[in-house]
Parts: sequence; C-alpha cells; structure tokens
Amino acid sequence: MLISTGGVLIRTAVSQIREQGRSTQGVTLISLSDGEKLAGLERIEERELEGNGDGGDGEAGAELPPAPSGPTVH
Repeated sequence: MLISTGGVLIRTAVSQIREQGRSTQGVTLISLSDGEKLAGLERIEERELEGNGDGGDGEAGAELPPAPSGPTVH
C-alpha cells in the first residue's frame, strides 16, 4: 500500500505489477501532485480468514491487520 501526503491510498497486489525490461523507465504505481510526497509504504500480507461467512476465497469481508506504529517513509 502506498500513501501520499494528500491522502491518496493505492493498494495493489505485487502479482498485478507487470515486469519491465532493462530498456524501460519502470512502472508508475502512484502519481503525485506538485508539493505532494509519498508519506508511507506498507506491506500488507494477505491471509485467509476462516469462518468469515463469505463461503469463498476468504477475501470478501476480510479485515486488515492493525497498522504498525513504526516509522514512515519520507
């Protein structure tokens, strides 16, 4: 998850980020406005929850783990 100082949150699975060759400029994950900075970068591990009532893959209705109280990226 990427978090900007403007309050934008981007959450994407690593598997959804396409790989680029050596001759490219890379992949843009978040666009920041003038004066806006990346406030935080956090890894969220997906886990399967039992008995959440969705009858499926454990993702619907899943709760996020509590945010760590460690330092943020500036």
